[in-house]
Amino acid sequence: MTEEIRHKKKISLKETFNKLIPELNEENVFLLQILVAAAIGLVTLVFLWRLLRSSSKRRGILLLGLCESGKTQLFSQLCYDTDVISVTSVKESSAQYTKGKKSLMVYDLPGHERIRYALFEKVKKLARGIIFVLDSSAIQKDVRDVAEFLYTVLCDGTVQSGVRRVLVACNKQDLTMARAAPLIQKTLEKEMNLLRVTRASQLQSVGEGGNNNSFLGRQGQDFEFNHLVPIKVEFVETVAKGGEKLEPVTNWLHQLA
Repeated sequence: MTEEIRHKKKISLKETFNKLIPELNEENVFLLQILVAAAIGLVTLVFLWRLLRSSSKRRGILLLGLCESGKTQLFSQLCYDTDVISVTSVKESSAQYTKGKKSLMVYDLPGHERIRYALFEKVKKLARGIIFVLDSSAIQKDVRDVAEFLYTVLCDGTVQSGVRRVLVACNKQDLTMARAAPLIQKTLEKEMNLLRVTRASQLQSVGEGGNNNSFLGRQGQDFEFNHLVPIKVEFVETVAKGGEKLEPVTNWLHQLA
């Protein structure tokens, strides 16, 4: 009796298997292709959902720049709608920027060369976008330092993988010696082109173990910011003091939120 039951079970399993996987013909092959395509589509959707979910966690806007460029003034106007007396700080400040139903967390990082990179490392993973603030009236004097700081930031692997928008805010446009944004852009491109040559030489001197992200732009061509695809670098003119000319910045933030 037991043997008979086992035999029936074996026959039943075999028949079930044959029903589930019938003989392949043109119709069955077509159905199989549809199923495979549907499975690939589902996997793709799951991947995209996880990618979007990961990027949505980046809600930070980093305010970077040299000391006395007007970062803290811009930060105070954006987040508190008021001017502030700027003082040298050794840690970042953060506050929420809100416009309508959209909001972002803004981080004001000190510009002192001894601490700015360490603080940048601390918060760069939160960055959805970067606002690099410079003093338009002092760009001729500060161009080397500005270019080195901006170059280092743009070379960073975390920035290259997660940040798609960088705004260079040419601040203090109300001052007599202020340079226009297009001229500042050209000046920085020339300086960063020279800096790129220096960085490339340093990279060769340390061998293949160096940072492969140290070359910006296109090989064999002079440096231009529009070569930094997929990162989009934009230049605008601002006056942070008194909130006189912040619309270019707030419009940019609204697009990014």
